[in-house]
Amino acid sequence: MPDELPRKLPPKRAVDHEIELVLGMKPPTRAPYRMSQPEVVELRKQLKDMLESGIIKPLSHRMGSRSYSNRRPTAPYACATTIGRSTKSP
Repeated sequence: MPDELPRKLPPKRAVDHEIELVLGMKPPTRAPYRMSQPEVVELRKQLKDMLESGIIKPLSHRMGSRSYSNRRPTAPYACATTIGRSTKSP
C-alpha cells in the first residue's frame, strides 16, 4: 500500500461496475462501530481530504454505506466502507 493515495480518480474504463440494489429492501439497522477519539479525528480528516479531492462524493440516498477505520503499519488508520444487505451480492 502506498504511503500517500492519489488525489484523483483513475481514467474511465471500458467496463463500468455497478451494485444492483434489491427493490423494497430496508437499510440494515446495526449500531455503528465504536471508535476512540483519535480514530474519529483520523476518519474525519481522511473523509474531508477525499471529499475535497473528489475521490468521494456526499451520499444523499437512504441506503448509504457505513464507514470504519482499521490500523495499518504504514499509517495510523485506514478508511474503508462496507456494503449493507441491500445488494444482490452474497
